[in-house]
Amino acid sequence: MTTVAPLRALDLATRLAAIAALAKEDAPAQDELAALAESLGDGRKAVERGAAEAFARLAARGVAVEDVLDEALASSLPRRRWGAAFALSLLGDPPPRTLPVLLEALGVDDGDVRWAAAGIVVRLTDREASGRALLDRLRAGNGKQRKMALYCLRDLGARAVDVEAAVLRALGDTDWDVRLAAISTLPRLAVDRSASAERLVAVLETGEIRERRAAAAALGALEERSARVLAALRACGPDDPALRRAAERALARLG
Repeated sequence: MTTVAPLRALDLATRLAAIAALAKEDAPAQDELAALAESLGDGRKAVERGAAEAFARLAARGVAVEDVLDEALASSLPRRRWGAAFALSLLGDPPPRTLPVLLEALGVDDGDVRWAAAGIVVRLTDREASGRALLDRLRAGNGKQRKMALYCLRDLGARAVDVEAAVLRALGDTDWDVRLAAISTLPRLAVDRSASAERLVAVLETGEIRERRAAAAALGALEERSARVLAALRACGPDDPALRRAAERALARLG
């Protein structure tokens, strides 16, 4: 029988064993579920993932866990809020109410959390609401949020004029990670492919070297076979072998 104290133990092995035991119970007490929710923001990924998976196993057996997860979703602790959103995503379709927490998680320092949050965002069923929220983060978020918003929009396939305009603006972002994300996203979301090709050619010719390599690859993915694009790719000289290889691959793709 699980008790609350082991669920709050500092010792990792004790904590994980208590979480595993609770996950097998058919009728856990509310204070046990509350202690399990605390583990969602423990700070140790093994504990946090174990707690989220325990909630999923309990829910699969008919235990009512959503109320305690909703309480954690409104926690003052960011890590616990994220853990609750992740746990809710394991129960089935991620609920729309997790979107604000997921957007917040797109901007944290932990790359594992950022990419996990992105994976959940693209599973949300209201894709229009997700797209609007991502555009807002692309306009007003921190650098990591802006970068991840671009990748989420790309993976959602959010191809629209306003999205394309936002991606084009991001090509001039002050953060080079965001610029690289915009370059790789543009081929998937371009509406005016000719105009997008012109912007990528400009990056290829004048950008920082990492941007030039990314632009060469993006021009191949865009599949805009204009004379201007082909000439720009052929002009990539041997001064940077990686750029030359990217340009050659793009030219091969363009035929």
